[in-house]
Amino acid sequence: MELGDLATWVSTALAVGLAVVAHRASKEADKCQKEAAELSAKNTELLERQHNLELRSWTDQHFSSVREWANEVCCSISEAIHIAGSTDSERQLSIQIRLSALIDTGRWYFPNQWKDDYGTHKEPAYRGIRQPVLDCVVEAYRLVGEAKVEKDKLVAVQREFVSHIQEALDPRKREEEIRRILREFEQSERLRSAPSSANQSFKPTSTPPLRSGAAAA
Repeated sequence: MELGDLATWVSTALAVGLAVVAHRASKEADKCQKEAAELSAKNTELLERQHNLELRSWTDQHFSSVREWANEVCCSISEAIHIAGSTDSERQLSIQIRLSALIDTGRWYFPNQWKDDYGTHKEPAYRGIRQPVLDCVVEAYRLVGEAKVEKDKLVAVQREFVSHIQEALDPRKREEEIRRILREFEQSERLRSAPSSANQSFKPTSTPPLRSGAAAA
């Protein structure tokens, strides 16, 4: 074999070897790119679920505060019902003071409506028209302040208040929502622990714990 032919064969062999190496490198690059895309998709989905859980956790905290407020209102009206007909004016005044405070704190959860159309000269929190649920508390305050507390009217006011609160909290719908949250939390945990070599370096943000109050929604 002549020297020129040998050089040609060597060059050809080198070219083939380089082509094989380049092909393998290309396949490895494609594999890495695919794994990176899968990891990115998992990361995006996990972050989205975590965002939803955080939002629902905040919502649960809000509804928990509303429940506590409503519980105080119910206890105050119930106390007024049980002292109806008595002459305990000091106790009546004590209940009125509590109801007065509950009317104002209730505006945090049930703000006035149509605030741009009514009472625009008042402070921002008092502009507009009260929501019906707060009207019940105002009516209870008025009834407790009367010389003769009428039990039947207070009972009617309390029943109306409880109905408004139940509609606002919608416990039946929230029970289903809580079940859905738990399912999504389990799915997030499965995504977190999914076997993947690329996933070992990925440390997602920890999922916030569900408040124990959610079970009573």
